[in-house]
Amino acid sequence: MSDINSATLFGNLDFKEIGNNADFKEDSVREVIILPLLKALGYTQDNIVRSKSLNHPFVNIGSKKRKIKLVPDYILKVENNYAWVLDAKAPNEDVTNNEHIEQVYSYAIHPEIRSIYFSVCNGLKFALYRQDTEAPVLLFSVDEIEHYWEQLKMYLSPESFQVGKNITYDTIPDVVRHIGFEYSNRPLLDEIVVTKRSAKRHFGVHGYFTKQSWNVVSEYIKNYTKPGDLVLDPFCGSGVTPIEALMTNRKAISIDLNPMAVFIVNSLIAPIKPDKLTEAFERVKNEYIKKEPKTEDEIAEALAKYPYPKGFILPKAAGVRVAF
Repeated sequence: MSDINSATLFGNLDFKEIGNNADFKEDSVREVIILPLLKALGYTQDNIVRSKSLNHPFVNIGSKKRKIKLVPDYILKVENNYAWVLDAKAPNEDVTNNEHIEQVYSYAIHPEIRSIYFSVCNGLKFALYRQDTEAPVLLFSVDEIEHYWEQLKMYLSPESFQVGKNITYDTIPDVVRHIGFEYSNRPLLDEIVVTKRSAKRHFGVHGYFTKQSWNVVSEYIKNYTKPGDLVLDPFCGSGVTPIEALMTNRKAISIDLNPMAVFIVNSLIAPIKPDKLTEAFERVKNEYIKKEPKTEDEIAEALAKYPYPKGFILPKAAGVRVAF
């Protein structure tokens, strides 16, 4: 039975404070988070290659050829073969950001590396990718690493790679083992400071009443449930609880009598394709530019032509004094 958890790996590190600490940057992520994790996986100093310069093929910029050097943060070796690459990011950078993924992917496909697995860690989240899949094969919050440790070892420990002339990669079953988790004796949480703007969250796009603080809800979900559990909110309102459950790799059922609440939650969780969203935005923008009223007469004509709410007084918290 594994005794790995966030405390055994990282001591008394307060993950809630990492995102708010301006001094906890990429170098801190490397030293405080990544290095203990790699050692626990079974990598020694000889197997951890740091900041290796990779010569990239020439690229054409105008009529000139420029040479580019790539420098991955970590390349992990298994019996003198490069097995996978890992790049560190600051806590305020998203591990699922396309630019970050493309950057680490360029390391993995480099002729000197040729690894199937590549990963990104910002101290709060760890994302593992394969060259042949679009979505991460493993994505978790570092403070919940005990729930994912067995699966992480099956993917990335030195023993998981078959070594011959070349590294080979077997498909790992999608299982998560939860060790030592008892619902009946979960500890009470200390006071949690409300976080409103330190993370990109969608709850600020509407003014639904009785919204709960997302970070408080998230911490309670992570404390009292395991990844993969089902979270029920019978009075879900604007959906903070079910959406934070989904954000932390849980499932969710949300119920509310208010049709506006149902509409908000359904809209927030609706899957979208970024290219389709961009195309729709461009269509709306271009159509508006064609018909945009510019003079006082054109504005008055538009107000007379198009319907809009009348006699509606905005709430005091709206930030404007205009009454429609």
